Amino acid sequence: MRRIVIWSCAALLVVVAGLAIARADVRGWHGCFGHRWGHFGPMGYVAHELKLNDAQKEQIRSMWQTEKPAIYGLVHELAAEGKEMDQATAKGNLDEGKVQEIAARQGATVAKLLVEKEHFKSKIYTTVLNPAQRTEADELQSRWHERLDRMGNFHER
Repeated sequence: MRRIVIWSCAALLVVVAGLAIARADVRGWHGCFGHRWGHFGPMGYVAHELKLNDAQKEQIRSMWQTEKPAIYGLVHELAAEGKEMDQATAKGNLDEGKVQEIAARQGATVAKLLVEKEHFKSKIYTTVLNPAQRTEADELQSRWHERLDRMGNFHER
C-alpha cells in the first residue's frame, strides 16, 4: 500500500510538472510564488541564473518544440492511468490486483518521463551551455539537491 501511495505522489508530481510546462507556453504567466517567468516558463529562472543569451534561449526553445510531443504524450498517458486508478478505487472499492497493475504502469510511465527529462537536460548541457555555464549549472543542481535533502530531514526537527 505504501508503494502505491509513493507512486501516486510521484505520478501527481509529474502531472503537475507537465501541466506547468504546458501552461508555461501561455504568455505572461507568473509561475509559482509570483516569479515572472513569462513565456519561457520555469526554465526562465534557470536561464537567468545561467545568463543564457538570446541565441541559447532560442536554441533551447527549438529543442523543446521537438521534444514536446513525446513529453505531452507521456503526460496524457499518465493522466489516463490516473483516471483508471480513480475508477478502480471508486466509492471505496479496492481491487488490489487492478490497483497494483495500474500502479506498475504508472511507474513505467513516470520512468519514461524521467528518462526523457534527463535526455533533454543532457542535450542542453552538452550542446547549448558554455563551460562557465556548465559549472554554474552543476552548482545549481548541487544546491537543489541540498535543498531536497533539507526537506527530507524535515521530520527530524
